[in-house]
Amino acid sequence: MGSRAYDLVWGSALRATTVAHRFLDRVSGGRLMRKFPGGAQVVWITTLGRKSGEWRRTPLLGVPTHLDGAPGWGIAGSNAGQEKVPGWVFNVRAHVEGRIEIDGAEQACTFVEVHGNHARDIYAKLADTWSAYRMYERNIQREIPIFVAQFAGSTSRPS
Repeated sequence: MGSRAYDLVWGSALRATTVAHRFLDRVSGGRLMRKFPGGAQVVWITTLGRKSGEWRRTPLLGVPTHLDGAPGWGIAGSNAGQEKVPGWVFNVRAHVEGRIEIDGAEQACTFVEVHGNHARDIYAKLADTWSAYRMYERNIQREIPIFVAQFAGSTSRPS
């Protein structure tokens, strides 16, 4: 169950990690930190701010997946196990079109929220690449939203 102390500690750690990640990405021209320790794939999503109307670029961990046979990347709105839903989730719910960057290659995508078995499978794959996801799930009471960043040109939608 979540607590204010947990949210304070992990929220601070997440913000510091994100700031460091953005800095290293900028100074290296995107060549550093393409993978997290242990090999987890870092993906950068670019979303349109629902309030600001400005484009926001966010580093996340992702896993390759398919949605109705079309390729994409699975991502989770875990926010390091905090009770607060991350801002990018609200952005992609309001504006599903965006971009995803994997290993320096950027591509247009559509963000599709998935539920049920597909969401559980993606979350399990994420937990296999970064074990902290298991702790996040145990710590919070809210449901962690799961999305597939589906490459542009794919026409499938969740069933």
